[in-house]
Amino acid sequence: MTIEPVLERMVEATSSAMVWVAIQDYFAQHGFDRVIYADLRGKVPVILDTYPNGFDQYYADVCNPRDDPFFRYCCSTLSPKQTGADYLHHYDYLSTSERQVILAARESGMRSGFSCTFHKSDQRGMGGWNIGSTLSRSEVEAIQAEHGVHLRVVALYAHERMQMLRPQDGAALGPALSARERDCLAHLASGLRTQQIADRLAIKPVTVEMHIRNAREKLGANTREQALAKAISRGLLTL
Repeated sequence: MTIEPVLERMVEATSSAMVWVAIQDYFAQHGFDRVIYADLRGKVPVILDTYPNGFDQYYADVCNPRDDPFFRYCCSTLSPKQTGADYLHHYDYLSTSERQVILAARESGMRSGFSCTFHKSDQRGMGGWNIGSTLSRSEVEAIQAEHGVHLRVVALYAHERMQMLRPQDGAALGPALSARERDCLAHLASGLRTQQIADRLAIKPVTVEMHIRNAREKLGANTREQALAKAISRGLLTL
């Protein structure tokens, strides 16, 4: 399988969303169905993934994102590192909370994969791919042995292409609202008040206020209503 078709799709893409679809298809064709893309260098981080619906909230409820070993260790080097629960026995230095992040991903099917960093951690932030799979370690390593270089080249090109197109597509992908922030906005759009949203989500009203405030800041909105309008116009929220 050559990389020309996916490169052509990305070259012809007119939005970062089109690039994201192309790279998802390419990874899936090679068996990588648990992929995370993270660019944490700007004011608004861009985080995309191919995990099942509900993983974002599960991750937020079970883990502290600051303990994610991908950002701490994988993004400290440009060399690929093996990732996933199938490799946990190689990383005895991980803390309990760091191991919990990997096990949370395993609950959503992520067994093994590898990193592809495009910006090492520094004062400006970090960025990279966690190219994961529901396949076993041995299966992933066999794929890497045959296609590893091409997989990394395509991933790095996809990043460059999305970065180039992002200013042109008016934030078509939108800022990285968390699952809980989207939930709060959706309930707000349906007419629920803070206490009602808290009851619906089984969280405290002050937590609802925090999620809505965070969403407003990410969207550059001064009011709740403006936040809803921006979220809807950017495709982050449907009514």
